[in-house]
Amino acid sequence: MNLKVAEISDVVTPAELWRLVRGYYLSLGFRGLAYFMTSRGGSGTRGGFNLIHRGFSRAVSQAYIEEGWGEKDPLPPIVIAKGMPARWSEAWAQMEPDADQLAFRERMRSAGLGDGYTLPVYGPLGRNGCISIGRTLSEAALDNAPVEVMHMVAQVAHMRLCQLLPDKGVLEKPLSARELEILDWVARGKSNSVIADILDLSGATVDTYLRRIYDKLDVSDRTSAAVVGVGMGLIAA
Repeated sequence: MNLKVAEISDVVTPAELWRLVRGYYLSLGFRGLAYFMTSRGGSGTRGGFNLIHRGFSRAVSQAYIEEGWGEKDPLPPIVIAKGMPARWSEAWAQMEPDADQLAFRERMRSAGLGDGYTLPVYGPLGRNGCISIGRTLSEAALDNAPVEVMHMVAQVAHMRLCQLLPDKGVLEKPLSARELEILDWVARGKSNSVIADILDLSGATVDTYLRRIYDKLDVSDRTSAAVVGVGMGLIAA
């Protein structure tokens, strides 16, 4: 797939943007994609990130999001600070990880995360972040990846999202990883009871999370929450 800048500039919704971008990386052998955006002016720490994720295994999503291990991921802030793409295995080889970071690496390794790339992106008013791609179809996809081109596509996609959502970067009260997970299931049409079963939560707990989501998104029902979440690019359609 030879993705052109004009194709990205022509999209009119965040959902359309992510379908196009994910298709591009998939054509290069990367099935998993995650997008992070920091708080405006943020340093790139995981706290306060918005997150979109598609294509990673259930085990990886559970460990990174539901169990909260993503809060200990050292790569996004490092990559954003350096301004250069990084292959995960190479970045780890250059680090002297602390105990929390080692625990994160081992947990994600046990979940089957594997290797991939993190591509830093930058926007107006400190709207910085990164796109991470992984779950490759083959080792060759990693070794032969056109990293600089992939990075340019990530940057153009990020800038297009900033254009589509000029006043809707990170929420004043960002959704937590669990709230994003629940909102994602809501957008997929799952009922509260089904979401509770999927995430191994009580129905009352899911109800509580949904009330918090409604408050943060300034809506009063699950349909509106899903529409706003997709419209703001918090979750993919």
